[in-house]
Amino acid sequence: MISIFGIILCNFLNAQQKATYLAGPYLGQKLPGITPEVFAPGIISSEKHEFSCCFSPDGNEFYFTRMNPEERQNYVMYTRLLDGVWIEPSIAPFAGPFTFEPFITPDNKRVYFQTGKVADGQLLMYTMFAERTDKGWSEAKDPGEPFNPMKTMHISCTLDGTIYTTDISGGMGSESLGMIRKVNGEYQKLEKLGTPFNNVEKQQHPWIAPDESYIVFTVRRPGQNPGSVLFCSFKNKGGKWSEPVELKMDMDAGQPFVTNDGKYLFFTSGDPRSGSNIYWVSAKIIEELRTKE
Repeated sequence: MISIFGIILCNFLNAQQKATYLAGPYLGQKLPGITPEVFAPGIISSEKHEFSCCFSPDGNEFYFTRMNPEERQNYVMYTRLLDGVWIEPSIAPFAGPFTFEPFITPDNKRVYFQTGKVADGQLLMYTMFAERTDKGWSEAKDPGEPFNPMKTMHISCTLDGTIYTTDISGGMGSESLGMIRKVNGEYQKLEKLGTPFNNVEKQQHPWIAPDESYIVFTVRRPGQNPGSVLFCSFKNKGGKWSEPVELKMDMDAGQPFVTNDGKYLFFTSGDPRSGSNIYWVSAKIIEELRTKE
């Protein structure tokens, strides 16, 4: 029969092991190579549906979306470093029901995310944001034009504030890669990206390098295997984008995010009906595609 002391000791050792496991960069996970691996199994990636993630630029916070398949309800979740240990993931302070696709701007001052709002009797997609304060995050705010309603989805941002996004202004099913320039502190109209982008349908979920030197995005291919893949394009010194090249990983891949240090690519893989997970892989697979311009 196990003594009370034995139970206490066992619980203490388990807690110590978990604390050690969750200490350090990237939630204390073993770093991946060029073969994708599930990120933080049992902590971030679970039996539920996890997708669309980002780290804060300083690497001290991790945000992701989780949906319980039974409830069919999305929430932006987060964890952060506290006294050197990552805390248990919980709902982000700015996030309510049906919130997803978080992205923190390179200056670490704003978080964008998606939600649904009922307008004129219809459920419409809205891009929202919260601003960092001394106490955490502000209440969610609507950026208005040219983001909403039903115009943008999945935000990414450069150091100078240029927004790259999925253009859904033509309705769901019309997704394409779009951009919103920032001029004198004001966002301009939503533009579709030109050549060499949007030459096939269902290009979406752009992640743009903070210095705008390259872009990774999703191309959905219904009926094919894999049905969702990632492509990458590089910008040369003359400002011209290279022809997008597929990041071949032999699995479904979408909703990319590259860490601020440029070392790791995160993405979503799986079916939301049966459960999807967040994966990560060395960003060397991107650098191997880079050509000298």
